[in-house]
Amino acid sequence: MPRIPMLLLPLLLTAALAGCEQKPSREQQILANLPLQEAYEHNIQRMAALLTRTHPQLDQATIDAVLRKHLTVEDQRQDLFKLYSEKNFSDAEFATIVTATHDPAKAKALEQTEQGQQLSDKLTALMRESARDTQVQAKAEQRMQQVEDELQALERPQP
Repeated sequence: MPRIPMLLLPLLLTAALAGCEQKPSREQQILANLPLQEAYEHNIQRMAALLTRTHPQLDQATIDAVLRKHLTVEDQRQDLFKLYSEKNFSDAEFATIVTATHDPAKAKALEQTEQGQQLSDKLTALMRESARDTQVQAKAEQRMQQVEDELQALERPQP
């Protein structure tokens, strides 16, 4: 009997090593290669700046905190996972997007090519499709209504 486990050990090690060599999932690639946190920070800052105009009684830090409460980085991650999924972009297309994201000179050069124009058109079409999705619209409206409700509550004088 002890001989069988000894014979299975190399097989188990081979299987474990094969599992380690699998390519990362698209979600892992997105997290590793796209500047998600920086994009989130930029979006929050831009929205906070816009909302300071409609809520002048509140400072930008308060508005920023309310936005972060209702519009989370995880929400943005999920949106990007869906947008850049394997269903929408091949591995080669995604690699091109990553390269363009990290190198502005390559992004500019890519814009001048047929491949770059097709990729840009594809991305734009997918973003428009998502924006027209009634479920996506409803979720965005709900989140923004929560932000607006909380900002208005903060503006009211407290008894």
